[in-house]
Amino acid sequence: MDIEHDLMEAYFESNGFLVRQAGRVESVTVRKKPESIMTLAIFNPAVPENSASLGVRLYTGDLIKIRSALVSSIGWGNSEFVNGMLDNDALLVKFFKKEVKENRIHSSFNPGPELAESGMGAFSRLLVVPALPRNESKLSEILSLLQEIGVDGVLTLRSMLENLLRQSEPSKSYPGKPFFQVLKLLKAYELTKEPQLEMF
Repeated sequence: MDIEHDLMEAYFESNGFLVRQAGRVESVTVRKKPESIMTLAIFNPAVPENSASLGVRLYTGDLIKIRSALVSSIGWGNSEFVNGMLDNDALLVKFFKKEVKENRIHSSFNPGPELAESGMGAFSRLLVVPALPRNESKLSEILSLLQEIGVDGVLTLRSMLENLLRQSEPSKSYPGKPFFQVLKLLKAYELTKEPQLEMF
């Protein structure tokens, strides 16, 4: 079970997108990190076109401006990200400079003609990351770095998880949606509560 993959699928599906796996995921040994990263193709038929006014730092409210996109993730499971980086801007900057390699991103966002997503037409290239620096200058530095290698927008796992927590209800049933089932149990056993959540 890839929890980050399931989180991403649940997030986009619950916000009106059709979601499917894109590209190819290479099998790797335990000792070797994959250079390619997991990518989803998302499509919202209710949105006529991708907005030209979309910013780089994205939140759930920005999804209404997106019709189609390829979404890749550099997260806990396919990088060297560790818990100590969450609140350490200096470590986050080092992390991004080391992990976000142009060739790694390029292969995820530029599908070959043999892949179905090559026929998507115009699409945005979105990247999901564990966290972003809180300091404005360091945040600007990282967003500029990501734009230079072709990333159109960035979402954090935290903001996505918080959105899903708000949508989940202990009284509802979520057949076929294991991620929502887990969130339902967390709320049912009062292991997480709405007042503890922060929006961003």
